Amino acid sequence: MRVANFSPGIPQSTTYAMSADDIELHFDADNLTPKQTEEFESLKDLMGFLQVALIGIGKPSDHLMLYDAFSQPPWPKRLKRLSGFFEGMGIQTIPAQHWHYHPKQGFYESVAKDIPDTETFTLYLTSGSNKVIHADPDRLRISQDMNSKVFFAQHAPDFGIPVPETLVTTKGELGGSQVADFLSKHGNQIMLKILGLSGARNVTVVNSQQDCLDYVEEFPADLDVILQERLDLDRFTEMTVDLRITPDDISIANVRKIMFSEGLWVGNLLGPDVILTKAQEEVLMKVGEYARAHGFVLPEGINCGIDYFIDGDDVVVIEINARWTAGLFPTEIIKMAGAQQETAVAFVDLVAADKFDTYLDFIDKHLFSRSPEDFAVIPNGVSAIPQMIDGQAFFFGWQTITGDFEAFKAARRAHLGDGVLMRAETISVQL
Repeated sequence: MRVANFSPGIPQSTTYAMSADDIELHFDADNLTPKQTEEFESLKDLMGFLQVALIGIGKPSDHLMLYDAFSQPPWPKRLKRLSGFFEGMGIQTIPAQHWHYHPKQGFYESVAKDIPDTETFTLYLTSGSNKVIHADPDRLRISQDMNSKVFFAQHAPDFGIPVPETLVTTKGELGGSQVADFLSKHGNQIMLKILGLSGARNVTVVNSQQDCLDYVEEFPADLDVILQERLDLDRFTEMTVDLRITPDDISIANVRKIMFSEGLWVGNLLGPDVILTKAQEEVLMKVGEYARAHGFVLPEGINCGIDYFIDGDDVVVIEINARWTAGLFPTEIIKMAGAQQETAVAFVDLVAADKFDTYLDFIDKHLFSRSPEDFAVIPNGVSAIPQMIDGQAFFFGWQTITGDFEAFKAARRAHLGDGVLMRAETISVQL
């Protein structure tokens, strides 16, 4: 059985197993700071809805590994209902008899004890967290390099990839003159980044050397720190794209406009109006060539995400994510549902526990291909891990809204009310 983070849609029978893997690319999970531990656990919770999305992305011959929280009532009934939504949109799914349940803690160790007999095994990314599955030090090293902001800053210019001016330093050197000069040169408008988790975690705006030192206070002195000029958001728009890389071809799987709420990624804007110009595409292909030249390539195809900013034909690449990206999941489901020509907003939000079945009823009524309104809902995934906020339990819901987003918001207010997809009110569709 071949193990890797293959691209979606390969014809071989596949076992999918995905949990939070970013942190153990560069850090030892047994020696994390309190902040890292908190964020690591939060990311594990979020991975539940990615697992559920794989029910629709996979095919009948595939197998799926889920957190065991999904095996507890009322979640089996809810998952079967979500699977039925996928099927109602014409999507073949991984059948319930091919769903396997494992604890969130020690997920991969549990998976390794009972691996189904499939031709391939697809990971979110190759990491130290899942080495019990892949057992491939060369593939791990390539993944570490390709998902390293430091490595990218050092090597991307060799491939003609335009990047922000960057200074790679360490925590112990943040108080020095080189950092002071870099801050001064860029008007004290700097992005500080460290290796670690995805979704804009471990990335922050700093305006002084003291800001830098305060942000990394809990880390050791040899921590790698990336300082990068902050791009003018009045001029640039933040985008992301997924590439599929094989030995003979680099192709664009999708392109998306990134959406943030309160500084964190919440989703993506997709559709026929979110496109690449030829000049932009040429730059992004250089990133694929960079990744392939460093060994990030598979005959079956491997996924590579790119975060970049655009201003007309001007492109500035800020980092690559050599893995499945969160935005890849809804784009694949959109393709399978035949909704590629629809303007679509894919976003993650919270659903109050006591309203969760009402939320599913709302999806059922407005499911893509049969909604009577000017908008429709394409479900992506949910998480069975409760999030406690002010003593109230919530669960994550992940959905794509096609058509009139303002009409969706009005219907949400009327039929779901407080406690369900409230973040939608902060989202404005701007092409």
